[in-house]
Amino acid sequence: MKNLLKISILVINLALFSCMPVKGVDTKDTADAKTSSKNMTSQEMIEKGFSKGTITASKSSGCPYILNIEEYKDNLDPMNLNDFFKGEMPKLVWVKFASLRMPSRCTDARPVSITEIKDRSQ
Repeated sequence: MKNLLKISILVINLALFSCMPVKGVDTKDTADAKTSSKNMTSQEMIEKGFSKGTITASKSSGCPYILNIEEYKDNLDPMNLNDFFKGEMPKLVWVKFASLRMPSRCTDARPVSITEIKDRSQ
């Protein structure tokens, strides 16, 4: 019984020490890994069907926000944007949308319905 206790304490100590960071780790490698992970998430979002978008406040009284999609260089009028964000509107988003066949509320953007939207850090 004593041998089992000694072995289990040894295994626990080894597990704890193996989880500690090593002194002198090159921070440049970890920064590169973080950048590549951000690119991976961006690539994954594009593969899932999301588009990079930027939300700006509109000067027109008919439509409060304009959604600009980077890949299309097109201004969109998100009709149901307030359904997704109750408080402060994020500036950068990942978005899935569908075009609407209806008259536009504003002159410089076409109406769309947001199907999914997520905050984007960069």
